[in-house]
Amino acid sequence: LTSKDIELLDVFEGDEYSRDEVSCAPITEFKRLSAVDTQQLLAKSGDLPSPSSATVPTFVYKWKAPVTRLSSEIWNYDRFLEEKVWRWLDREPTDEEQQQDMTQQRMDMQGIIVAPQGGEGTILPASEEGKLENTTFGHSMKKYFGFAPEYVNLNCGSFGGVAKPVTDYCDVLASRAEARPDRFFRFEYIPLLAETRQRVADIIGADVEEVVILQNATHAINTILHNFEWQDGDILVGFSTSYYAVARTLDYFTERGSVHPTLSTMPLRFPSSHAEILKQFREHLQSLPKKAGQKVVVVIDTIVSNPGVTLPWEEMVKICKEENAWSVVDAAHGLGITPVNLRESQPDFWTTNCHKWLYTKRGCAVFYAPRRNHHLIRTSFPTSWGYVSPPAVQPFHKIFDWTGTNDLIPLLSIIPALDFRQSIGGEKKIMDYNNKLAKEGGERMAEILGTEVMDHNGELLNAMVNVRLPLDVTPNGLLWDHLNLSQAMMQQLLYDHDCFVAAFIHDEKWWVRASAQIWTEISDFEYVAKVLKQICQERQS
Repeated sequence: LTSKDIELLDVFEGDEYSRDEVSCAPITEFKRLSAVDTQQLLAKSGDLPSPSSATVPTFVYKWKAPVTRLSSEIWNYDRFLEEKVWRWLDREPTDEEQQQDMTQQRMDMQGIIVAPQGGEGTILPASEEGKLENTTFGHSMKKYFGFAPEYVNLNCGSFGGVAKPVTDYCDVLASRAEARPDRFFRFEYIPLLAETRQRVADIIGADVEEVVILQNATHAINTILHNFEWQDGDILVGFSTSYYAVARTLDYFTERGSVHPTLSTMPLRFPSSHAEILKQFREHLQSLPKKAGQKVVVVIDTIVSNPGVTLPWEEMVKICKEENAWSVVDAAHGLGITPVNLRESQPDFWTTNCHKWLYTKRGCAVFYAPRRNHHLIRTSFPTSWGYVSPPAVQPFHKIFDWTGTNDLIPLLSIIPALDFRQSIGGEKKIMDYNNKLAKEGGERMAEILGTEVMDHNGELLNAMVNVRLPLDVTPNGLLWDHLNLSQAMMQQLLYDHDCFVAAFIHDEKWWVRASAQIWTEISDFEYVAKVLKQICQERQS
């Protein structure tokens, strides 16, 4: 082979392989192979010559991409002869073979191999349907995550869990970026980001032009609020249960500058039915002071952080439209925990974290703005390359394609996460398992603790369940004292018992929020409940 031949082979095999030098024992003498020799080597049956004792240095191509991208099928020589050997033979392919050929595609990619969805190199060893056969959720799924074997994780709702196939995929991309940084970031990153946006758009019921990828849902909330032009008389509406970072953001916008909106906080106390929440919500909006030309902007949770309860957010969005208010939906707990169809719900803005429930890398979120509201979003937060001065208009996604040099690989981890989820059964199977386990696990925890779950009829339930602790709240206790006790309990769970659930106070009672996931079983809920019972007894005494 000439050096040019080897260069072409390198391009064809792509960055999924490394070309390494090894010692090999020849099975024929070194000569140009005749047609007879070739037929003997490619025969479907027959004995090959015995190798000689002498070895020679030889280059081989070794697979270096994640092994999870390989098919579970054993390589079949007969199938290779029937379907692919023509590429190495001196003859024209049939029409069928030409359609199957990937050679030109790989040449066009110049050795940069991006595994196509459902195509060559699926994300996990899969059956013909692209799914793991006989997938059973529970402790057997731990092998696909990086948790310590003994760690009992009932807190997916905070930091999630990254699937190993996602980590493997991102490691390959990171290596590519480090090998040729300028090529990756200047020419290869944006097409991968566009593919990511399309995959997200498909699963949330949106158009790709309405979707961008950011680091965190809090970034998206800040971006939206920074793009409103606030005037005297404008009102920001939050809730007593709003996520603390978002609540502080609302405080900031109602305190900065000489012209700013005022804050109106609607109290929420659980347990409470959806009907009660909707009635209270409409009454709250109708009670706000009215002023011509004012903006009322409401930040609505899909699922409250603490307690982890589901709000009737789609109906709340409808009420916002009827009451002439803007709806900003904070679905930090959204993608991966509950089905989403934004064409049906039609919020004014919507954002979700992906790291909590979708198994992506941390630092990965989605921001959705329907076309009707693109004129409102003029800048990213922080303002960067995508901003253009009026009257010029920038396409929505280009405002966010590049907001500064950062570790951008986590933003691309949505693709392997969605592939992994599909390979183990798909969204419905995952959500059904988690919701059922949360209900049963919460009831079992309450039984062990001798208390109750917050949601008795299932209306507030999702993959998180709230269970009351047998622990009294100190009368007239200071917030700081309660926070210290919460921190102390968390430390005991983590360092003494190698497990975790989130503890918090709501409505003058202590609760824990436990997350169900595909790697958890009912025994995990039982173990954590017994630990909590012991801790509460120690604290109460």
